[in-house]
Amino acid sequence: MDLLPLLAGLGLFMLGMKLLEEAISALAGVTFRRFVRDHANTPFRGVAVGTAVTAIVQSSSLVLLLVLAFVGAGILPLAGAIGVILGANLGTTTTGWLVATLGLKLDLSSLALALLGVGGLGSVLLPKGARLREFAALVVALGLLLFGLDLMKQGVDEFAAQFDVSPFANLPLWAMALLGIGVTAVIQSSSAAMMIALSALHGGVLGLEAAAAFAAGTGVGTTVTALIGAFGGSPDKKRVAAAHVGFNLFKALLALLLIQPLLGALALLPALADPLLRLVAFHTSYNVLGIVLVWPLIGRTARVLQARFQGAQLQVNRYLHGAGPEVPEAAVEAVEKEARRGLCMAIGLNRYALRLHPPERSPWLDVDARDPADGRRSYGDRYERLKRLEGELAEYVLELETRELPAELLRRLNAQLQAVRDAVISAKSIKDIRGNLVDLRMALREPTDRWLQRFERQAEQFYQRLDGLQPDQSETSTVEALSHLRNEIRETRDRVLADLYRSAGQRQLDELELSTLFNVNRELHSSAKALLRALNAHLLEPASLGVVEAASG
Repeated sequence: MDLLPLLAGLGLFMLGMKLLEEAISALAGVTFRRFVRDHANTPFRGVAVGTAVTAIVQSSSLVLLLVLAFVGAGILPLAGAIGVILGANLGTTTTGWLVATLGLKLDLSSLALALLGVGGLGSVLLPKGARLREFAALVVALGLLLFGLDLMKQGVDEFAAQFDVSPFANLPLWAMALLGIGVTAVIQSSSAAMMIALSALHGGVLGLEAAAAFAAGTGVGTTVTALIGAFGGSPDKKRVAAAHVGFNLFKALLALLLIQPLLGALALLPALADPLLRLVAFHTSYNVLGIVLVWPLIGRTARVLQARFQGAQLQVNRYLHGAGPEVPEAAVEAVEKEARRGLCMAIGLNRYALRLHPPERSPWLDVDARDPADGRRSYGDRYERLKRLEGELAEYVLELETRELPAELLRRLNAQLQAVRDAVISAKSIKDIRGNLVDLRMALREPTDRWLQRFERQAEQFYQRLDGLQPDQSETSTVEALSHLRNEIRETRDRVLADLYRSAGQRQLDELELSTLFNVNRELHSSAKALLRALNAHLLEPASLGVVEAASG
């Protein structure tokens, strides 16, 4: 068997998953988040959304990947995600009804190629920052997901086409369920596995009960998709995958226990005289029954899962654990090194959020982001690491302060701790306007585009000036540079305010746009000001910390 298509499909699948989450995060402005919450923020709505969407796209795996991406992006709550999973399992039964009645089948490869074509052209041809370009990136990610899933199925087409279930016709029901699990795990499609069961039943190779047991195992087989999608992901992704696996195992056991009584009850309905229809009715019935039984436990399940998969709370600091408080001078030096890392992390985060290209060389380069392990972390994870570094540094400094240290060392320690606190404040100001920046990019209006470009130019100039600030330069030069930057950002803020008021008077912007631009201007200034305070505390001797404030007025 040629494994190349399978490996290629797996690679595209994982790439599509990563791009999908990034696209969702980029598009998740206020309006988009509100839409998702309104439609899948409760278990009931989640079930409805999962059922409807899966019935339309004919792929529970794709819906599950969307759920993983939404949860990973922090948009969909866990209880709502569990509801979508339950609904997706029910929605996928529509494939069986189509096959049993009309013999229809959705061509995923054609849809994937169409999505890749349209999305790829849009990503290249549309102007940078345009709303449609952001949607084009989302379309490309969906196309890659579908294409990857299709390639994985093609990789085992020979297996599926030549698979003969006749040697297994006399196996016990539990063994047939295991067979259904195995076949679905390989094919990566419960719909395709269901078609095997329907074909075997139609051809007389399997009896109705054996085919029903085979169908019961198909839901468990699809959990491989969830496990792959959550592999290496956030704790929330792992919780969703755990809920998916647990529900499908419960549903399979329920189906095995109810095969004979449920099939007997369905046989009493004249409309289900055809064994094919009875099989798909059985498939639908135990999914509905599973939802009814699990429904009261969704909230409790979400709470239990929240207590699990907390993620590895590894230390962020690199130098504190190696410098015991017994040698105060070494401890202070370690704190200064960690403060430098915190500043670099904050500057790197701000550049990333503002879509500024990192310089090749800079004394404030975020070297952690160049590390492969850190480079795979999302913006949210990197921000949390910065906050955790602040907490670790605060605990370490508090421990040092319990010892009898010279007053000069205590001042140095507190100055470095204050530097990291201000760096976190700077990063938070930018984090708070990420949604505003996305809204401006998606507005597709010339006035807002001009303002967005202006903000980006101003930020680029500010961070380029920071790159020229050398940690080892003289204190006089540092005071002069920081004072100049502080005056510059204040003047920039005031010019922007004056121009915004002028635009408001000329009716170039509506009320919402004007409010958004005022907010962005305020937070950009607050972030830059906090960053300068952090650099002030980090670079200058404690006795000189007030010099910059006095020099800049």
